[in-house]
Amino acid sequence: MKAIIIRDCGDSSVFETAEIDVPKAGGGQVVIEVKATSVNPVDWKMRNGFGRFLIGDFPAVLHPDCAGVVSEVGPGVREFSVGDEVYSFATGLMGKPGALAEYMAADARMVAKKPASLSFEEAATLPLVWTTASFALTERTKIEPGSSLLIQGGTGGVGFVALQLAAAKLDVDLYATCGTDEKCRIAESLGAKKAFNYKTISPEDMSAEATGGKGFDVVFNTVGEEAIDSSVAACGLGSRIIDINGTFPTPPNAFQFHQMSFLSVFAGHPITHGINQEKVGEFLRDLTGLVDAGTVKPLLDEKRFTFASIGEAHDYQETGSPTGKVAVSATW
Repeated sequence: MKAIIIRDCGDSSVFETAEIDVPKAGGGQVVIEVKATSVNPVDWKMRNGFGRFLIGDFPAVLHPDCAGVVSEVGPGVREFSVGDEVYSFATGLMGKPGALAEYMAADARMVAKKPASLSFEEAATLPLVWTTASFALTERTKIEPGSSLLIQGGTGGVGFVALQLAAAKLDVDLYATCGTDEKCRIAESLGAKKAFNYKTISPEDMSAEATGGKGFDVVFNTVGEEAIDSSVAACGLGSRIIDINGTFPTPPNAFQFHQMSFLSVFAGHPITHGINQEKVGEFLRDLTGLVDAGTVKPLLDEKRFTFASIGEAHDYQETGSPTGKVAVSATW
């Protein structure tokens, strides 16, 4: 079968098309005929070497997000049949070949039937980010009812689903930051009580307007290192920062002065460590119901890509400040 591989880390030119073996479904697995994937920051960070430790051996087939059709069912799998339309967050890390190929083997516990209301491209934008938001906001931490929650990056890949998850499942005063006024309007349409353009208002002024100066109870930083300091500044005494990028808050005296707690969440641990795989499937089945009920919807950037333009898709995700997710169709 055809696959897009990398033989080493580097810029987007390292992608090449190669012929590799079609995977077989082992016990507890399904094989998926890939119809679409999407680009996440972890994908280009792995490719450029920043996330080299997540790759495993070369040559590597990247991308955890997958939507497609079940082509083979392995021993012990009862919940899927050949022909089922599914999506998954199950591979693409630590030597487990991902979705940049015609076919992909996946742990059936980390697969769910895709929402009937979505195209394959739309469905492929959701598994990683929904799993990330679910682990961060519902599984790894308890957010008390009535808390104020600020989501940094409200129209980013994780941010847009975090807003919808929080609006659907958490009894909170929900706020967001975005980089343009138009993105602020989108964030508010997704559930934010108020979205702030961080380029025109300080975190202290956001806090004053939203919380009367008390500070946000919880800040969910989906943006990365550049938003750490503003996350600290937006917090109040005893607040919490939830971060998905692994960068510790600075400056330390400000962090300690506020008596904050800091939680780092990596949603890929079911793949990298082989634990909690069933939780991914649970999250995705829940998501399918919410999407088909109209409670959650995808947010796709207007630019679209194919496997043939995967390098351009990576460059755009890395430098183009997309709105929502970058979808990639499995056409060659």
